[in-house]
Amino acid sequence: MSAVVVILINIFVYYSYQNFSLDAEMNQLEGRGINIMQELQNAEENDVDRRAVLQSHLLSDGFITLISETGEQELRISTSASYSESFEPYSTGQYTDVVTYGDIHFVMVSLPIIWENGEVYNLQVYENIEFIYDTFNILQWILIISTVIIIVVIYLLNRLITNIIIRPINKLIGKMKETENTSGYTMLEVNENDTKELKDLSESFNEMMLDLKKNDEHQQAFIMNASHELKTPITVIDSYSQMLKRFGKTREDILDESIHAISDEAKRMKYLTEQLLSFSKAAQARENFRPERLNIVHMAEEIKSRLEPVYKRNIHLRTLDSEIFVNADPDSLDQLLKIFMDNAYKYSSEDITIDIEKKDEAVMVSITDEGIGIPEEDLDKIFDRFYRVDKARARKTGGSGLGLSIADELAKVNGITLGVKSRVGSGTTFTLEFDGVKEWKDENR
Repeated sequence: MSAVVVILINIFVYYSYQNFSLDAEMNQLEGRGINIMQELQNAEENDVDRRAVLQSHLLSDGFITLISETGEQELRISTSASYSESFEPYSTGQYTDVVTYGDIHFVMVSLPIIWENGEVYNLQVYENIEFIYDTFNILQWILIISTVIIIVVIYLLNRLITNIIIRPINKLIGKMKETENTSGYTMLEVNENDTKELKDLSESFNEMMLDLKKNDEHQQAFIMNASHELKTPITVIDSYSQMLKRFGKTREDILDESIHAISDEAKRMKYLTEQLLSFSKAAQARENFRPERLNIVHMAEEIKSRLEPVYKRNIHLRTLDSEIFVNADPDSLDQLLKIFMDNAYKYSSEDITIDIEKKDEAVMVSITDEGIGIPEEDLDKIFDRFYRVDKARARKTGGSGLGLSIADELAKVNGITLGVKSRVGSGTTFTLEFDGVKEWKDENR
């Protein structure tokens, strides 16, 4: 790119200088031609010889010719006999030009001369400008050589400066490769002498390592918790299977107890497996995210009508408007609301309340139960995977500790802010806050 720029600039300089020089010579010659024309007209009036006039105005190097209306050269004065007898065609217009005769460059001016008898002659004045073209050739070689020198210098400076700039980057890459070959998450040392960009890059790499480490720890904890959750029903099933082998044929009470226990634990394993699949789908929900303009009041009414017969409990829907719109994926939002409804049903034996209201441009959806509540010290942990406030109570109600984690993932996908308020023994309220409703409506209007 530097070479192209230098070449283009030098070409511009060359042709600009050439045009300027030629224009200056033509303007100067045009002025002299006008003086000669006026002298010839005066000589015609005073009956003075035309050749003498032209001889007195002859250029230092060139020739002057006078052409009649028939196109014949009537008079010619030249400084050199070697010049070609060529000339431009007869013309009654005034103009200047650059011409070449016999490999010699001339600037010329053509002027009309009107005699007293009405005849119109054409005066042409030519000046040799080979010295200017010699200057052009010298300038051309100067620009070519300077272009080569500049390109070489730019190339060398570019290599030098690039090596200086890339050296700390290569050092940083080396550290990254060392980290890649280790089993741990090694942090890069941030050198205070480095540039701001390198510091930012090092800090970004360290933050990425911390995120990877945290994610790895979450994965390990997830695997351990999932294994632990599956281990309990498998152990129960295995124990009762051993009992059936020993006493199943002789004791009907053990047979009935074992069958019921195995059936319950199998259902629990199935439920846990479904929850694990739901959590995986929720984590990948961004790929299938299809937001729509939804009437949240209408959706809550549908959920209420579906769940009241199942829960055999009253669900109260309270709102001041029959139409409140939000922007969300319908499937994931439906699943999100049912998770909080199911949570309220499991941990409460009283009615459930759904409140929907619009505050400024935000929409608030609150789901309230009057159940056992959540201790304050556990509120910031309830969205962690497999976390349960009361493990014994959760096992009795069939909870897996994944429901609220799934809800948190679905809320992030839809851009919903979750909130929770709870008091032990008084119940719990989960709040869903939808932002930017007005902006979304305006974009689709």
